[in-house]
Amino acid sequence: MSQAEISRDDPPNASTDTAVHPLRPASHDLVAWCLDRLNHHDSIAQHDPLATGVRSLAIDLLEHLEDGSLDLPALHSVVRQISDRALIERAGRLREQCPPADWKATVDAALAPLEEAGVAEIRAAVETTRAGVVFTAHPTFALSRRMRAILADIASGEADAASKLGDVPHAPDPAITLSAEHEDVRAALLNAQDALRKLNGAILDWLETHVPNKWWSIRPAPLQLATWVGYDLDGRTDIHWAETLRIRLEEKALQLARYRDGLAEIGGAGVQPLIDRLGAAEAETAAQAAQFARDLEDPETVVAAANRLTADGPGRLTSLTPILEAMDHLIAEESDTARRKALCVLAAEMATCGLGIGLIHLRVNAAQVRSAVQADLDLSGLAEFHDRRALAAAAEKSAQAKAANVNFGAVFQESMTARRQMMLCAQILKHIDADAPIRFLIAEVEAPATIMGAVYLARHYGIADKVDISPLFESPPVIERGARFMERLFDEEEYVAYIRGRGRVSLQFGFSDSGRFMGQIGADLAIERLQIQVARAMAKREIEGVEVLLFNTHGESMGRGGFPGTLAERFDHLFTPWARARYAQKGLRALAEMSFQGGDGYLYFATPALAEATACGIARWAFAPPGIEKPDDDAFYGDIDFSWDIYRAVKSWQEALFEDEHYQDVLGAFPPNLLPATGSRKTRRQSGTSKGSGARGMRAIPHNAALQQLAAPANVMGGLGMAARREPERFLALVEGSPRFSRLMAMVMRSRRLTSMAVLRSYADLYSPSFWTIQASRTDSEDAAKVAYRIADRLSRRDHDHAIQRLANLLSRDRRQLDTVCGDMVSDGIGDRSFPRELYVLHAVRLVLVMQAFSLTASTPGFSHRHDLTHAVLIDMALDLRFAEVAETIETIFPTGTEAAEAFSALTEQSDIAAEQAGYPEVKRGIADPLRWIDGAIKEISVGIAHFYGAYG
Repeated sequence: MSQAEISRDDPPNASTDTAVHPLRPASHDLVAWCLDRLNHHDSIAQHDPLATGVRSLAIDLLEHLEDGSLDLPALHSVVRQISDRALIERAGRLREQCPPADWKATVDAALAPLEEAGVAEIRAAVETTRAGVVFTAHPTFALSRRMRAILADIASGEADAASKLGDVPHAPDPAITLSAEHEDVRAALLNAQDALRKLNGAILDWLETHVPNKWWSIRPAPLQLATWVGYDLDGRTDIHWAETLRIRLEEKALQLARYRDGLAEIGGAGVQPLIDRLGAAEAETAAQAAQFARDLEDPETVVAAANRLTADGPGRLTSLTPILEAMDHLIAEESDTARRKALCVLAAEMATCGLGIGLIHLRVNAAQVRSAVQADLDLSGLAEFHDRRALAAAAEKSAQAKAANVNFGAVFQESMTARRQMMLCAQILKHIDADAPIRFLIAEVEAPATIMGAVYLARHYGIADKVDISPLFESPPVIERGARFMERLFDEEEYVAYIRGRGRVSLQFGFSDSGRFMGQIGADLAIERLQIQVARAMAKREIEGVEVLLFNTHGESMGRGGFPGTLAERFDHLFTPWARARYAQKGLRALAEMSFQGGDGYLYFATPALAEATACGIARWAFAPPGIEKPDDDAFYGDIDFSWDIYRAVKSWQEALFEDEHYQDVLGAFPPNLLPATGSRKTRRQSGTSKGSGARGMRAIPHNAALQQLAAPANVMGGLGMAARREPERFLALVEGSPRFSRLMAMVMRSRRLTSMAVLRSYADLYSPSFWTIQASRTDSEDAAKVAYRIADRLSRRDHDHAIQRLANLLSRDRRQLDTVCGDMVSDGIGDRSFPRELYVLHAVRLVLVMQAFSLTASTPGFSHRHDLTHAVLIDMALDLRFAEVAETIETIFPTGTEAAEAFSALTEQSDIAAEQAGYPEVKRGIADPLRWIDGAIKEISVGIAHFYGAYG
């Protein structure tokens, strides 16, 4: 336990320093002064259960601001120093996760079981894709590109990279657009492709040694790359179909140029015709992309762009098959071994990536699919989709479907999102890349008929053989019913015919909303169970020869399934050794995909060194056997009754937490406004079914980020205390005897270390009318007292302080139970519970800034009602932490008059009264400008806090 976290919830630390420190801060090392003051306040907190060091430090800082011995820039320097150090430590953790790539050792270990195998067996093993990486974009671009680059350089071991921090703010870029996100994913994908070249090169080196005859005829395909950036319409309505086409064409042009440049670098006889062919295709594709970058709300513009895309010509290239055939001929004829191997590496990349920088995922939600097909299925509403007759109707419609030709006029005029997206799939396959399959992800899925309806659409548009329709299992009810969901589909002949035709069944598992509603530990256990149930269902029905693609979509933070350990531990967390072994035992080939989420996740591929290290780590995991075959190998599976008692206890606790009125009130109040805008997608959904007030209406990422910002990541550790207390000895024995459960507890205890009830309760004090009333009684200034009373009056109409305290009581009780059981659990650092002391300082500074902003707003001069706003409403806006909006409103009410002064300077009549006195420049300087500055500083603190958690949200 940290010395700084002594409060009504936290036991004292025997080593607390009780010395009284000087009250006046030393300007040269304000951070050290803050830490010393925390030690001092801890000694007092040992005797006062209502005291917290973080709040007392905030009061110290506030007093020094008020007496002039401290100013806001000095506080900002504290934030910068701590945030910089936290970022450097974060980079160090990333470097530990991604040790330098050793391709030869990795490939030697991966292919060692094949050393005595025949060529056919080697070919089958090497040409089988083992894992996939999907780059996703969510609102998590909390760091600017410049800061991400610095973090990545530090993690890559670049000398003096930390010195580049300088004055770079811990904040996102000012405007984060879809185009900016696409540029970032493009850079990550290109680094990933370069890493994949290294991996394929090492595999070919091994083949050259172990397959003396025609080793070059074997085409490695160990990993695949994909993206949904620009193609994801789940919960957003702002991506025009033409923008999706433009992005896809730009990716194609970029990849064609990459192939062309690769061939030019290799050189040799016979490559020039291919270079010319690829160059012509790249130029034509770039021209097509430019056409689709125009305003396609005009039908004539659509016609021009469509005709250019669909026209035959020397630059048209929609399949790499003829290129690959020519490459095979060059490889066979090449006598230079190095050049031959380079051609093999490039050909492997062509086969993996196709005519794009990666495979693409189009994502919609189930409501959009239902709207698109319900009329065709003669269904009137959602309820009927759950009926067995709906599935039968969709299957019958699918069986009868006749492929319809599509043109861009049909796309332009289609109003149903799911139909239009399926049409786009058809047009992409027909006119851009005929070879690469497309994933069609369906979020918020609730009924098997929805999936069967999507199969019908795919057949209707003639693309069922190239589109993988994938349900997303994410909400707790759908995950728990997911086995029956898939069994109903597997019992439907038309669905089985569809997946046999594709040779694949695609499933997606979400750690976002599941973790929000049932906690990350409960979500992980439920997803593992569902993955195993799918294997059982397929084996029972003897569905063979069908690959099972399991896409585990998650984020980098603990709150979204991001395991804080090594890469191998992370992947084992997402697709466990036990689940992997179940697929192997059932004779099913499982292809695991994992997501790397925009911003934080792209760091793993932000430099060539990191990309190689990450790809190397994925390959090591993907080729390694699961290592667990029977329940005795892991006590978690040997004592499954107790394990599932823990699951049910955690899930029950988390569900009760989410329904708790105080939890909803707290998260739906001011915390969302602590968060900077971190992506092109809105914090709350633009469409779909996940709507509501409080925490219910928030997306998973801002929901989790809000918990981080309150030092209360309850969605990770919550409920484990209650589960542990039931049978504590058996619980501890499970931790010691189960690698699976030990890893889960490592995540829990990491979350425990980053939890502070002292911090959470300090925010309750901030929203307490009593706090402000006492502040008023302690000041000698009548004006300051009036300001404090105004704040107290508005806070008395809210109940945030009580809601926060009640939430803290709930979390504190569960945490106490966890500590009681697991207090001595210190193996591998798992029991470290010391909240980072500098994190207290960041919270204390934020508390001071918020107090200052409240007071500034409440000190705004009176104004007339003609602005459709009252003074009370202005304070209420500030209490919601909408400080930038408050500043803008104040400037509207109190204009500076500068523009008017300039305009009237042309008057010939003289005046003894200066024109600028007609405005209110002092209000702007004294209130609006500081409020805007405080808002930016608070957002920077939020990003600094995220460094301690390893990711945003």
